[in-house]
Amino acid sequence: MRPALRLVSPLPPARNGIADYAALLAGGLAAHYDVQGWDREQDGHAAPERMLHQLGNSAAHGFVLRALRRWPGVVTLHDPSLLWLHQQVGEEWLPGLVASPGSAQARLAARRGRQLRAGEELGRSDHLLFDAAAAVLARSRAVVVHSRFAAARLRTLHGAAATAGVVVIPHLLPPVRAISRTEARRALGWPADGFVLVSAGMPHPAKRFDWIAPAVEAARRAGARLRYLHAGADDIALPPGVATGWLPADMLDLHIAACDALLCLHFPSHGEASGVLARGLAMGACCVVADTAGYAELPRDAVLHLPVQQGAAGLAAALTGLSANPALAWAIGAAGQRFGAAEMGVTSVAARYRDVIEASLAWRPASPSETGELILPVSVTAAALEGALAARHGRLRLLLAGSGTQVAAAGLEAPLLPRLLPPWVRVRQVRMLDAGLSLDLVLP
Repeated sequence: MRPALRLVSPLPPARNGIADYAALLAGGLAAHYDVQGWDREQDGHAAPERMLHQLGNSAAHGFVLRALRRWPGVVTLHDPSLLWLHQQVGEEWLPGLVASPGSAQARLAARRGRQLRAGEELGRSDHLLFDAAAAVLARSRAVVVHSRFAAARLRTLHGAAATAGVVVIPHLLPPVRAISRTEARRALGWPADGFVLVSAGMPHPAKRFDWIAPAVEAARRAGARLRYLHAGADDIALPPGVATGWLPADMLDLHIAACDALLCLHFPSHGEASGVLARGLAMGACCVVADTAGYAELPRDAVLHLPVQQGAAGLAAALTGLSANPALAWAIGAAGQRFGAAEMGVTSVAARYRDVIEASLAWRPASPSETGELILPVSVTAAALEGALAARHGRLRLLLAGSGTQVAAAGLEAPLLPRLLPPWVRVRQVRMLDAGLSLDLVLP
């Protein structure tokens, strides 16, 4: 009899790449486990011994983060930062430094951290300096990432001890329907000739639409017969009329099969995985990637690496060269397809997950210990309090600071402690002090 495995993740029909990944992985894991999916908030359920959480960096994964705190298990970190997730669900985060102590980068991050704590808003560069993964590392039996870069980034931030359970498993290759370029273009009503360039997925500044638009125009001025479209939602950096809007998986595959080159540019990158890239490798498309982070680890013959310092000019030169020699693009796509089949197949990826899940059963939380005192205002939100408690373990004294009047006012609309405290926290003692409400807690 196969043991039960609880898979906590968004699942289809959610318009979420990780939902698609989780569904594919569940199919592979079904050879080893009775897989039970959780794709929404759960309460009051006893969890099986084996839990697998799929955690991405968006608000759609807030329930996964909360489930992990209650039911530790193996976690796939599709993006090792999680700062955007914490922003979206309204939780506090503690900054960490992606830099060696004493370096110029560390001094910059320390100064920026002081500015943020003083009330300045987060900017795009802050997602490179900081992350919010400490609590996930503390609550996980093991953590799966998809590149050596992501593992090294976590180790740099959080140290060898906190990241001892981090394992690299490649992103899985989605099963796709084999379809020729000619057949795909005919199905879409596109001309059979000409060089077709596609980008795909949810729009994000890191996908470098600000490079793509001028590069396409420069390549056309240089004589390239180039057709470009984005298979996904529109973005302000895209030329008018080139975005298709959201596409179901079968139509997305059709667009990728019809192209000569697929742009998978992620820069800056903090170790996130790309489902679009995996789909492009499966379809045999020539994938153009930024030569950075985990994308730099891909074989040089399996994708076309774009030096990030060259930006739009370098991309224009690459597109001009590929459009003049489409056979080169097709050869790169074929090599990428062979690489993906050898390293990223669902069966082999699921077997590696099984090994990690079974090895993680030996994990046990440390015995309870005194972890000091945490002081927060009595006006703290439930989400912010849960985020502050998540990285802690054992016994904790929490002071909800405020006057007696403020404490009473906070409990007027609903009882204060049931409203604030997560269900996985046990209260040993409650005392009213001059400084506020003091709680002696035991955290799992």
